[in-house]
Amino acid sequence: MWVYLNNKFLQDDKAHLSIFNRGFLYGDGIFETIRIYNGHPAFLNRHLKRLQQSCQLLDLNLPIPEPKWDSLLRELATLNEQGHTLIRITISRGVGSLGPHLTGCTTPTIVIFTRPLPQFTKEQQEQGVTLTIVNTRRQPSSAIPAQIKSLNYLNNILAKQEAMKSHAFDGLMLNINGHIAECTTSNIFFVKNQRLHTPSLQCGILPGITREIVMELAQAEGIVVQEGTYPPKDLLDADECFLTNTGFGVLPVSKIDSKQLKSGKQGTETQIIQLLYESHIAKSC
Repeated sequence: MWVYLNNKFLQDDKAHLSIFNRGFLYGDGIFETIRIYNGHPAFLNRHLKRLQQSCQLLDLNLPIPEPKWDSLLRELATLNEQGHTLIRITISRGVGSLGPHLTGCTTPTIVIFTRPLPQFTKEQQEQGVTLTIVNTRRQPSSAIPAQIKSLNYLNNILAKQEAMKSHAFDGLMLNINGHIAECTTSNIFFVKNQRLHTPSLQCGILPGITREIVMELAQAEGIVVQEGTYPPKDLLDADECFLTNTGFGVLPVSKIDSKQLKSGKQGTETQIIQLLYESHIAKSC
């Protein structure tokens, strides 16, 4: 597999990082995942905006000028002969002194590689996946700002471990106030009385690109969208539920813990949102 490492395209077995890289030692860095659709980076401007914002919050310089990103990502997808794939961009502070101080950190490290799109069974696509509400809480923005898509992913990993032990597809995290936040790699929506609900950014969630697009598409379709703070009971009483992220787009949820949602399968509103999103991504690329 071809990867991009610090201004060079290399085969993955030739790409090496220093053991003193702060991304490895401290999770001191950021990442972004972009979907390649028919060879085109989907919603690139939105992803670059979030990437730039994450860099600014960590006081990092974005190593590649904005005009070069499109051709770079296309070239990487072409080298790997992948017209439909995901591309992960990882930027760390690079090599510097040991410890929390930033002495000697002058050159960020950038790694870009492709990864397969997630695959789902026909049953998961049609009936939905299962979630479990985990004990691991979403860390508050006062600890690590939610806008930063940080390499420090231990919070999400612990939540995923809980979900796996419960034989669920994913874990749903609450925030420290006990309100619904997000899953380990996705935002969550639920439908009640034909109204679309999702946790607000004030709940400490990552401002997902797909979440943002889904809200825009729903509102353009005349679907009422409400952001708010919701206790788990509101979700368990919902008619429908679905997840959103760059990799799978819109994915229905059928069951949360032992509670089957009212639809018990992919609901009507979820189907509408799914079709709107897939049509939009196709037109955008």
